[in-house]
Amino acid sequence: MLSVQIIQPYNCITAKQIGMSNEPAKLSSPFSTGGGGHYFENNVQAVFVVLMLTGGAVPCIQILPIKQIKLQGKYAGYDTDDFIVFAESRDGRQKAKLLAQIKHSVSITENDQTFAEVIQAAWNDFQNPKIFDQATDKIALITGPLTAHDIDHARIILDWAKHSATAQEFLDKVKLGKFSAEPKREKLAAFRAQLKKANNGVDLLDDQFWQFLKSFHLLGFDLDVTSGVTMSLLNSHIAQFKCGDIAGTWSKVAKEVESFNKNAGTITLETISTEIKNAFSEHAPVSHMPTEFLDKIKAKEVIDFSKGETPDAVALASLLGSWNEKSDGDKEIIKRLVE
Repeated sequence: MLSVQIIQPYNCITAKQIGMSNEPAKLSSPFSTGGGGHYFENNVQAVFVVLMLTGGAVPCIQILPIKQIKLQGKYAGYDTDDFIVFAESRDGRQKAKLLAQIKHSVSITENDQTFAEVIQAAWNDFQNPKIFDQATDKIALITGPLTAHDIDHARIILDWAKHSATAQEFLDKVKLGKFSAEPKREKLAAFRAQLKKANNGVDLLDDQFWQFLKSFHLLGFDLDVTSGVTMSLLNSHIAQFKCGDIAGTWSKVAKEVESFNKNAGTITLETISTEIKNAFSEHAPVSHMPTEFLDKIKAKEVIDFSKGETPDAVALASLLGSWNEKSDGDKEIIKRLVE
């Protein structure tokens, strides 16, 4: 008689028994996990290098040629250190600096830690006359696209500070119910609270507070998207030169800036690579006027006023300038002059 041996199957071990969760894993932001913050910082720095190479202007400070861009300037005594732009006139008599901190995302509030770090660094530099001239230098927090709330309130109160004659005038504007609004007062309170923390818990005097806000700028760059306005304007700058491939030239600049950034380097026309300098060495030809307009100009008859029956009279009339044909006095003067 045959006996049948039944083999028992191995016990199945569930995920729960070994401590694994059955809930799906939460997705992280691809911007943060993919190094978006570093990518954004690198691109912002590269924008200013392109401005240096193309003769562009630096925002916030007076319009002067860019002489050098120092990256990661902590070693040189700057706390606002993502980059420092040094601008200088050709004769060296006028100078200005922009100290920039780059944060892709920040909230202008009393409790935001990122904003606290930015204000602490800015306040340290603002008070240091060895590296910051309050009369000419500026500090900028550069972020991604700003929210409507920050544009409508935080950035506006900074503009009010810059366009006020005194601290009292500025503070009165913010306090006035019909002139200002509660969100603006909240943003102002956020700046004041963060500056108090940065100043070792001591409130700033109104004039100190106002002077700092006059020097502080909030700039939004949409470099986190490929179709942004900033990139379009950047391409327009590069297109002024015979560099060939605009996108390729931008990639080379960004890559070189990344190398300088890792080494806390200083970018000048002397330290940047010959390949990039050559790309910006020759201007592209000026775009031609549309053919239909050019044809009309060519077809238009050119009149030579030096020839004709009364060339002297025409010349004298041109020297006279404008006159009123309804004025007998003007007509009499013209008659005598021509005769």
